[in-house]
Amino acid sequence: MDDLPLILFGAPMLPDPARLAELTAGALAAAWLTNGGALHMRLEQALATTQAPGDAVSLTSSGTMALTLALMLGNLPPGAEVITTPLSFAATAQAIAGLGLVPVFADVDPVTLTLCPRAVEAAITPRTGAILPVHFLGVPCDVAALSGIAGRHGLWLVYDAAHAYGVTVEGVPIGHFGDASAFSLHATKIMHTVEGGFVVTRAESATNLRRMRNFGLEQGRPTGPGLNGKLSELHAAMGLALLPGLPEELAARNALRRVYDRALAGLPGLSLQGGKPAAPGYYSLRLAPDLRAGLHLALAEQGIFARDHFPLLCGPGTCWQGQRIITAGGGPALAPGLAPQILCLPFHGRITASDAQRVCEAVTRFCTTRPTKRPA
Repeated sequence: MDDLPLILFGAPMLPDPARLAELTAGALAAAWLTNGGALHMRLEQALATTQAPGDAVSLTSSGTMALTLALMLGNLPPGAEVITTPLSFAATAQAIAGLGLVPVFADVDPVTLTLCPRAVEAAITPRTGAILPVHFLGVPCDVAALSGIAGRHGLWLVYDAAHAYGVTVEGVPIGHFGDASAFSLHATKIMHTVEGGFVVTRAESATNLRRMRNFGLEQGRPTGPGLNGKLSELHAAMGLALLPGLPEELAARNALRRVYDRALAGLPGLSLQGGKPAAPGYYSLRLAPDLRAGLHLALAEQGIFARDHFPLLCGPGTCWQGQRIITAGGGPALAPGLAPQILCLPFHGRITASDAQRVCEAVTRFCTTRPTKRPA
């Protein structure tokens, strides 16, 4: 195996150097490097064309900033509780806590691994101000049920859509759901600006959000709460330089998904985790925790680097180690047993046909020569 190239879990899209240089040169010639320059406006408008009619895109300096501003838009009182999932990246809960709000963790659905609506209902108290679900690994939440809960209880509904760029629900772009949806444009995401993010809101909310990302200023005066959440022109240049290559990257990932699906479906001890339509960001498996650990190591020994996403946000060794996960029926939470089942395979446009074959053969070999135990 020493002579075989490494197969990396992720690889960022890279732009045509000449196109990136041309865009960057334009920003330098204008001497306008931040504060809503021409490239920023062009990228914001380009991303808005991928959203539902009447929705607006507001660029931010990061996905975490997008979450923070989306929560701020709800004007929640200090100390308000925000119900969220324990199965996500750390930024989901950190954005809540950073605003002086209190994350409350509710259990996940055993199939989709997204926030369980019945657990959300059980977690609501007089102190609850918002719900922050996550389209985990790009699988859409039960948006209809969560919208109904938020409406009945008068709660602000913000989606963490960091994993869900390009995902739709019955043909509707995922950003349309809730009061606001926060996306990441980090280099680990399919579409990126190296560092960055954006918020999708209804058009009438965009003015307020854009004021908040610029220190809350209006004509130079601080008229309300705000942060420095702007995206620079150089980051916007990267995003614009990547847009022409996005269809090719998506096509490559879709083709790779078909290869994986054909080879891996039905293997003993393994389930394919995903939604319909499939998200372009991840290709994830579920195995019993001991088998996941074994497969992760077996792949690494063959130069194939998978990722064992995601540790729980609450419990031992975390910032919220004393917080329990609220369940629909009051029994034991499912999330602690489900989190150690997830393994994400290498999934990006630079994986060649021979790379894909190596991955499939390695997974198949492991599953057919180890004791089988299908995850619950």
